Amino acid sequence: MAYCDNCRYFFPVPENTDDYMPGKADCIREEVDHKGSFWLSKPVVNRNIADNCPYFIPRFIVET
Repeated sequence: MAYCDNCRYFFPVPENTDDYMPGKADCIREEVDHKGSFWLSKPVVNRNIADNCPYFIPRFIVET
């Protein structure tokens, strides 16, 4: 089972912002159309199930 917090597009909301909540994040993707490129963002929660998300790409975790 895949979760949003394991996705490349998952960016947690920093603690020093007004809309901070534990587990809250933004799903931020770059899109390109005939006019150019732009960013799309939507709020998500880290434990959302992402099995049906068409944009889910696993984040690479490098352990040293």
